[in-house]
Amino acid sequence: MNINTIFLFLLVIAAYLNLYLTFNTKKRKKTTKLPISSKEWSERVEHESFKSWISNREKLKAKRKEDINH
Repeated sequence: MNINTIFLFLLVIAAYLNLYLTFNTKKRKKTTKLPISSKEWSERVEHESFKSWISNREKLKAKRKEDINH
């Protein structure tokens, strides 16, 4: 076997290995599409926290009024 044939064979193997590794990393890098973005999630959590804070504040005000009236 000629030395050029061996180098050609090694070059073909390296090309296929490179192609395989390229497609393999593309498969792994696929990200899952989330149903809601992190910004929307944080806004929702802040909104729920704010609503909870408002309702607790109103309950405390009502309780204070009851305590003052009694």
